[in-house]
Amino acid sequence: MNEKSQVGPVELSSAGAATPTPPDRPDKRRTPPPGDRVTNFVLMPPDFMPPFESVTAVAVVAFTEGGMLVASEENRGPDLPGGHVQEGEESPEETARREALEEAGITLGVVHFLRAIQSDRYGSAPEELTYMVIVAALVLEQGPVPLGMKKHVMTEQQFFAAHRGLRTEMVRSLVLEAQQLLFAAAL
Repeated sequence: MNEKSQVGPVELSSAGAATPTPPDRPDKRRTPPPGDRVTNFVLMPPDFMPPFESVTAVAVVAFTEGGMLVASEENRGPDLPGGHVQEGEESPEETARREALEEAGITLGVVHFLRAIQSDRYGSAPEELTYMVIVAALVLEQGPVPLGMKKHVMTEQQFFAAHRGLRTEMVRSLVLEAQQLLFAAAL
């Protein structure tokens, strides 16, 4: 993984404030309306790495060197920075770096694959299954937060208490797994 590679869709104005920039590319795969169908999510084993052509989204468990979790917030409270893979992106790392910068104004260090979450959103046949890749990384630099976004720097316990997203137990296990991976030598 190239530590210097990064896609930066947020530009800084001369005053140093973040200004929004239009998305450079559309999502690689459009999300269909849910209809009446329930989508199932399965946390895959740690050694399962999906082919990138089946990856539709990436989320980042980002920690500062001091052990604080960096979360972003849009409408539903603190959550892991992440989003859809855009057309032209070539790796989960590229998507993770772009999303971390777009949503939390952070530049990531070395990006580590953590887990994949399987989804049957597009269908349950093997060729229709898609994946969200979860990565872990230390934050190299914290810049301005993009317009319309909010960044939280908090302990994992504060995050667990404030997180209101779906699958909270799955997110909890991923945060603890990332913490173990990133800080194993210090524990």
